[in-house]
Amino acid sequence: MEDEATKSEQAGAFWDGWEAWRAAQPPRVRWNESEEIVRHVNARICGRPVDGFNQGLIDLFRERAGSDIPLARAVSVGCGNGGKEMTLLQQGLVQHFDLYDVSRASLDIGVALAAEWGLSERTNFIHGDACAQPADASYDLVFWDNSLHHMFDAHAAVRWSRDSLRPGGWFVMNDFVGADRFQFPTSALLLTRLVRTLLPQRYRANPADPNRPYLPYVRRPTLAEMAYDPSEAADSEAIIPALREIFPDAWIKPTGGTVYHLALNDILTNIPDGSPLLTRLLKLDDLTSFIPHFAVAIARKPM
Repeated sequence: MEDEATKSEQAGAFWDGWEAWRAAQPPRVRWNESEEIVRHVNARICGRPVDGFNQGLIDLFRERAGSDIPLARAVSVGCGNGGKEMTLLQQGLVQHFDLYDVSRASLDIGVALAAEWGLSERTNFIHGDACAQPADASYDLVFWDNSLHHMFDAHAAVRWSRDSLRPGGWFVMNDFVGADRFQFPTSALLLTRLVRTLLPQRYRANPADPNRPYLPYVRRPTLAEMAYDPSEAADSEAIIPALREIFPDAWIKPTGGTVYHLALNDILTNIPDGSPLLTRLLKLDDLTSFIPHFAVAIARKPM
């Protein structure tokens, strides 16, 4: 069996090409490119349909952290280009970020962004696995944004997070917590089939080839198909149990996604923001959010 270091290198190679791949995709095919869905998710988190990806969690964390803001020293594991973390710097929640990622290309983009935004002195981009570093109880915040599900051992990553925090430090997470290696449960697959079957064919059109409509179902990928990134959803099902064990008082909120992410994956571009159809689909997502998919969490290490 390949060791985690080898798998991490393979994952880094995949993510090195992410920005170029994303730039070649049709517009607005992912849920986080829809302003309406982003506002809907933010409302589920903080009770207000605020604009901006992850802004609902940021606003709620600011309220909960109170006088602890600004936090002096934070770390992000799997930061990508660091744009989401630099939002916390720009909004005054954090003074300095250590930013880890296994993709050199993503970090290079992040360094350039930090310079452009005047944040170079407040960011430290580091190539590698943060969880391989000693946990020295020195951080005020450990931040995970859609990267914890790329850890090969979620329990160990959450434990590292707790041990890396000073007493009273904060853990904040926004992540995929659904099926390992996208082996989605039957309930999720049936729901996606229902949604796609009921959609008129024009909404199921393939953005890359409108003459070839998508099939009305989403299937589980084979493990061979998942080999493109050995870290994708490597241990995602273990995230919530790990949080409940390691941070017993954690606030955890499911944010849905089986409809707006899985069922509408790649065809969202056909369903405009503000349409009655999208509104109904988001209500359906709310009703079926018991199916594990996305979740956010805020926890504090005891003083």
